[in-house]
Amino acid sequence: MKRGERLAAILFRAVCLGFSAILLVLTLFCQIRLFAAERENASLHAAIAGAENERALLEIRTGKTLSLEELERRAVQELGMRHPEPGQIIEIEYLG
Repeated sequence: MKRGERLAAILFRAVCLGFSAILLVLTLFCQIRLFAAERENASLHAAIAGAENERALLEIRTGKTLSLEELERRAVQELGMRHPEPGQIIEIEYLG
């Protein structure tokens, strides 16, 4: 083998080794970023679950403090609702 061919083979091996090392480092970097994103995702899901629980509790508290008079006032004044006429009422028998 000529000296030029040996040098080319060594250079080719060095380039392949360098390229492999770069790919390995990039793969590790992506794995680290993926792990961090998964941790943040889990954290956000936990925060959402906590916020949903808090919202449900607040809705329960609001429902307890809302009187029937206040409910009727809001329905009539804010939503424009009115009591049904006698012909609009349909009675349904529930057997359950």
